[in-house]
Amino acid sequence: MAATERDLHEQHRAMTSDLASRHARVKGIDFDHAEFDGQYTAMVQGAEELLAFEQTLPTRLAEPQRLRSAKIVRWSWRGQTAVAIALITAVFVLDRTAWWLLLLIPHLLATLLGWSIKVTVQQHKQQRGIAFALHALCVLVILAALGVLSAWWWIIAVLIGWALIGGACADQHRCVSTLSGY
Repeated sequence: MAATERDLHEQHRAMTSDLASRHARVKGIDFDHAEFDGQYTAMVQGAEELLAFEQTLPTRLAEPQRLRSAKIVRWSWRGQTAVAIALITAVFVLDRTAWWLLLLIPHLLATLLGWSIKVTVQQHKQQRGIAFALHALCVLVILAALGVLSAWWWIIAVLIGWALIGGACADQHRCVSTLSGY
């Protein structure tokens, strides 16, 4: 279970106070005293623990936001996959031309690939933004597939939208390696 921000700051304060008290004890002991080596070693060990904790602190503090972004990204891609399946079904049920499948099947495959995206701490905000952009793209796909608006303009817009989402995803480096399985 992830610690709250307040808990993490309290833990940091406690570690800092402990290190300060160890430092005060070491300063109060003569170098030749038998207790000095033990106290000095304890102080150095406390400093190493504090440094290790401070290195993990940004990741720990960002974890709740990353988890929220992971849910948004996961359910956005899954929702878009469901919409793509519904649109493919609608093509057959509404007796639309099968040419729409040239747009809808790649859309379905792309949304299926999106299921494997791992949301990272460093890029969770960008990945969440891409998930929101995916919803706008899906609106274009729906409008084009159901014939609400002029098909050719919306097909071009959908292709441009997929290129932009793919480009944004590729800029993240990790997204490309996650989608390709490496």
